[in-house]
Amino acid sequence: MDKNLKQELLEEIEEFQVQTNRFLQKELSVKEFKGYSGGFGSYAQRGAQSFMLRLRMNQGVITKDRLKFICDVCEEHQVSKSHFTTCQTIQLHDLTGSEIPSIMKEALDHDIVCRGGGGDFPRNVMCSPLSGVDPKEAFDVRPYAEKTGEYLLSIINKYTLPRKLKVAFSNSAENETHATFRDLGFVANEDHTFDVYCAGGLGNNPKMGVKVGNHVPCKDILYYVSTMVLMFMEFGNYENRAKARTRYMQETLGSEQFVEEFKKKVELAKQGQSHDLYIEEPVLTKTKDGIIEGKRIFKQKQDGLYAVFYHPICGMITPAKLKELYTVMKDMEDVEIRITPQQSCYIINLTASEAQKVLAVTEDGARTQFECSVSCIGASTCQVGLRDSNGMLKTLIYYLRDKNYADNVLPKIFVSGCTSSCGTNQIGEIGLQGTIKVIDKKPLPAYQVSLYGNDKQNNERFGDIIGVLLEDDVCLFFDEIASKVSEKQMTYTTWKDECKEEFDTILNTYIKPLR
Repeated sequence: MDKNLKQELLEEIEEFQVQTNRFLQKELSVKEFKGYSGGFGSYAQRGAQSFMLRLRMNQGVITKDRLKFICDVCEEHQVSKSHFTTCQTIQLHDLTGSEIPSIMKEALDHDIVCRGGGGDFPRNVMCSPLSGVDPKEAFDVRPYAEKTGEYLLSIINKYTLPRKLKVAFSNSAENETHATFRDLGFVANEDHTFDVYCAGGLGNNPKMGVKVGNHVPCKDILYYVSTMVLMFMEFGNYENRAKARTRYMQETLGSEQFVEEFKKKVELAKQGQSHDLYIEEPVLTKTKDGIIEGKRIFKQKQDGLYAVFYHPICGMITPAKLKELYTVMKDMEDVEIRITPQQSCYIINLTASEAQKVLAVTEDGARTQFECSVSCIGASTCQVGLRDSNGMLKTLIYYLRDKNYADNVLPKIFVSGCTSSCGTNQIGEIGLQGTIKVIDKKPLPAYQVSLYGNDKQNNERFGDIIGVLLEDDVCLFFDEIASKVSEKQMTYTTWKDECKEEFDTILNTYIKPLR
């Protein structure tokens, strides 16, 4: 990290300490403090008695050094709850306000920045988690995502954006980072170029991205990043916070004019800036020691090396588990953790014998596709959440685990506690979004249900909203689907298409109209 930038960040942390003290002394309201603290990746939790801190893991990478730091912090501050997010970061919960500044400062020594972890700033630059090791990738996009992250961090306190800016890189059609519908997304092509999409996003009024660049040379990507920042500042809505996201620029300008303006500004940037990027992509050499296969084993493109998949239930990974992982990884060469955008992780660059050891300490994770379901942190922790999405999903998973259903009788589902879509509910085969349903003048906890979302490149679509499911009916609804699919000895994917009448009967039983 640049020394001058580090000094700037340290000075900002001192001011954060001052404002945190003001909040603790009730000189700032919850709303006022939220508007300030979010820019530092920290929020007061529900009840405003404890705090969350979001550690930006650049491109979702947790090196052994970073992992040890996190373990040490959790032990020193007695952290009992940590959470993988859908933006490839890790959150520490239930901290006191006085603890957070010191953690922020120490984190900088391990190349972990909290600045811009929330608030109206460029967020953590996302990257396909298996970039560099995936045999199916177009090429390794991680070095380019890393340089983009460094650039955005260098300007993070230089500009005032209308709202947050999310940037993502995708190495294949899996599109795990949703690069085709982010604020700015780079999609790798086989000819070692990028297609560039922007002004997309989830949440209220979701939009697919607009394609502004076709087969863009890798050296030019920072011109597109700087252009997007300036476009957002020029055409973003500073007056109406609800519309202060890049996707609303599609409405302000129209998609054709947006593309036109963007391309003009890229050419101007090339004339007036010096952002050419030349990267020598890393080559990994490590000696193999055998062969291993298994459900959670991923064979890397490096001969004889493997990645182990691990999904902690609901994305909640305990500090004790992080310490177990560090203990088993610490003497392994080139091994690191890659957080996925779906709250799982891969431990990569393992030999067969190393993979066996990692498998042993990660047996407590998801057992089925359904148990890999995604949820935001939920209203028991989040100030703005409507429903305890995380608690509900955990209850649902263990309720169905007791039924001993086979894998694939239910799809992975995506659950958000409110309209912010932090659980990415809009891209789920089944998506749930926290809401309230009024019945007989009584407000009841419920979830808005959407079906048939898809995030795969060239097949992207947001789910169709079909109605509302009462929270009390969630377990019964999924149990009935799993039961019917099991009776037919099918998978959910085939059953929903081939037994549509049966599916419709279940939907009609449990799903209530939106109003």
